[in-house]
Amino acid sequence: MTKLVIVESPAKGRTISGYLGNDYDVEASVGHIRDLPQPSELPADMKKGPYGRFAVDVDNGFEPYYVVAPDKKKKVAELRKKLKQADELLLATDEDREGEAIAWHLYEVLKPKIPVKRMVFHEITPEAISRALNTPRELDNQLVDAQESRRILDRLVGYEVSPLLWRKIAPGLSAGRVQSVATRLVVDRERERMAFVAASYWDVTALMNKENEEFSAKLISLDGSRIATGRDYNDHGELKPKALKDGVRRLNEADAHGLELAVAQNKATVTSVETKPYKRRPAPPFTTSTLQQEASRKLRMSARDTMRTAQ
Repeated sequence: MTKLVIVESPAKGRTISGYLGNDYDVEASVGHIRDLPQPSELPADMKKGPYGRFAVDVDNGFEPYYVVAPDKKKKVAELRKKLKQADELLLATDEDREGEAIAWHLYEVLKPKIPVKRMVFHEITPEAISRALNTPRELDNQLVDAQESRRILDRLVGYEVSPLLWRKIAPGLSAGRVQSVATRLVVDRERERMAFVAASYWDVTALMNKENEEFSAKLISLDGSRIATGRDYNDHGELKPKALKDGVRRLNEADAHGLELAVAQNKATVTSVETKPYKRRPAPPFTTSTLQQEASRKLRMSARDTMRTAQ
């Protein structure tokens, strides 16, 4: 009798097998062995039931219906055969949510009647493997629930949003819990753009001369009231409440030319009155690399902490 060790990757399995010796039989599940089926793949008697739309019963605690993937049936049969020749099962998938879920699915499908232990390690070295063998644990149901919730949410949201992308953008696109949020942000921003109202505002700049030295001066206030600038307007071309409260004065074209004439009559030199488009130049969206750089520079966060926070 041997101990059966199941990992995710065949390459990882071959390396670990060299460390464990002949008393251990190391096999790979090659990722997940079962998942939510497509509604079209459900048994005929289930297609009209509560699982028919999403393979999830949304009316009864969001209960999922799992099936072994067709391309994994042969692998499951091999693992069952190996299990019959073993006296202990070690589930050695990765320690993240997906790995914990894979271990749980293996346990649920194989239904082992021998002792089962969860073996976790963070590096493939003889010392790490030996330490993992000596400190096994139970399955972490919280991680399993987290992955299952994530998968169900992908299905529920994706099946609603993806058809919209097919109609509006291109066939074959898919959207889940992440892309749906990004889609909503794009929609909200587009609605803001559509509601935006262009507005013009004027100011006055004079070219002054003192002791044969010229300098330009921009009109900042008039009769004690500050002259409105671009930051005082909202996206609808109206003065913001704070600007109105502060008594900010808005100059139109006639006001600006009237001030120009008044200044000219007082013998000061005015070169021109100009209008310039107001442009925003936001920083480009984060990439993974620039996100990590900014988090490190401003918040002193490591790359690992940054990505955990982002997730």
